[in-house]
Amino acid sequence: MSGLKEYIKDLVYSAKEVLPLKDDLDKIIEREYEKAFEILHKFGIIKYMESKYKNYKKPKLKIVEDEHFFKAKYSPTKNKIVFSKGTIKSETDRQYFFIKYFSYKEDVERLIDNPLKDLGYKEIKDIEYLNNSLDSKILLCPFYINDKNIMKSIAEAIILSTMFHEIWHSFDFSILDKLEKDPTIKDRDYLLTILKDHDNLELRASAFEVVMYYLANGLHKDVRGYMAAYFNIPKCREYIEEINMLENYGYKDIGNPYDLGRYYGNIIVAKYRSSLEENIYKIIEDIISLDKKRAIDEIKSYVYNTDKLLHD
Repeated sequence: MSGLKEYIKDLVYSAKEVLPLKDDLDKIIEREYEKAFEILHKFGIIKYMESKYKNYKKPKLKIVEDEHFFKAKYSPTKNKIVFSKGTIKSETDRQYFFIKYFSYKEDVERLIDNPLKDLGYKEIKDIEYLNNSLDSKILLCPFYINDKNIMKSIAEAIILSTMFHEIWHSFDFSILDKLEKDPTIKDRDYLLTILKDHDNLELRASAFEVVMYYLANGLHKDVRGYMAAYFNIPKCREYIEEINMLENYGYKDIGNPYDLGRYYGNIIVAKYRSSLEENIYKIIEDIISLDKKRAIDEIKSYVYNTDKLLHD
């Protein structure tokens, strides 16, 4: 794995002059910030959250130049989302090379493109796939591509999904504030417990990130988009089996919360597909009460019975 990381690092380093991002990255981040909140208002999600947790305030945006260990982070004390331009640029370069040079393209052709062609698609144009897993597995994330400016398309996809992740953090801290002030809220003690656990916060934000990314881009209604969610199901199953195996050997607190949340979000997309919008409030309620155990149980209930995804 270290060899692969070094190879990617070398490729990215050598590409910095060859593959410039044509558009001003500040403007792309600012546009995706506004787009994310427009989408949340369009689907009534901001209004829904405000009706339940009345003190929600839209976080401000700050953009920093240098590369950091984060693409973006939410500051609850300042109610601000901070984006790192340097890290976004590095991630854009990394994803470009995954798309162009790595072996999962053959799997995409075999497991996504060929079945689509059987359904009548003569050519699979205008769509590509990021790898959104933090571990060594492949977790595909579809995005619409502009061949004239592929780097911009990749950056927009990365920034928008990251934006939804950080916005959920702003929701979570609004919920936490309401819970601490109102002892009459249903399941308050349980919610307080999971909201004060860092892993659960990242799990929930990652699940919301996936669901909203599909919804915002209309990918839940495009078979080329949600086919990726079915492609990911065996990876979801492998991940759960690894967690089970390690827990059987006595390891505790295993499983990356970011990946686990994305696997959960993937299952939700595969479950609802074109009805994602109609069920978005139910999905949000489920995410509000989501913790690691329930996420694993939900993934298990579908990855071992994929026919269930076709009938729910």
